[in-house]
Amino acid sequence: MINTKLSTATKALFIGSALAVTTMASAALPTQWQLDDSHTRVGFSVSHLGFSTTMGHFNDVKGMVNYDIKAPDKTSMNFTIATDSIDTNWDARDKHLKTDEFFNVAKYPNMTFKSTQVKFINPQQAKVTGDFTLLGQTKPLTLDVTLNKIANSPLTKEPVVGFRATGTLDRTAYGMTAYADGITTNVPIQIDGELVEKKSK
Repeated sequence: MINTKLSTATKALFIGSALAVTTMASAALPTQWQLDDSHTRVGFSVSHLGFSTTMGHFNDVKGMVNYDIKAPDKTSMNFTIATDSIDTNWDARDKHLKTDEFFNVAKYPNMTFKSTQVKFINPQQAKVTGDFTLLGQTKPLTLDVTLNKIANSPLTKEPVVGFRATGTLDRTAYGMTAYADGITTNVPIQIDGELVEKKSK
């Protein structure tokens, strides 16, 4: 039996989202966006020998997005993450992660993601596939992206796009095979961020 309450609520969500997008589309929104460093976090988590979960993030993330609310499927994005900025809240572990057993930051100072396809499922959700490069190896990676909110900030009075992106990558596919028997190899990642209008220099 179909749950009519759930069905109605779901329809209301989609209708509300569509109305919000239509309203914002009528405004003069930019199409060139950049990550707001102060409100962006690229995080990950791994199992430590099955005893606990270790979480970390990267402090230095730069990104540009071409996003036209009137033509969302033409969206493209390009992110660069400084591997030396890894932070797991323990200096000794971070130092180890920067060695050639893991991120080898001396040889590979950056990880990059460049989208190749963006497919919107509804006005708020999309699947973004792109080329992810780590340790000099480039593999396809798909992220599930949710647009949290598109509106003018009450603080800056300027437009902001808030989003969350999630995915999973197999670190061993990029040659990061250290401790594969005890530390997660299929690593879940989560990106929470805000996009603001790209400012010309």
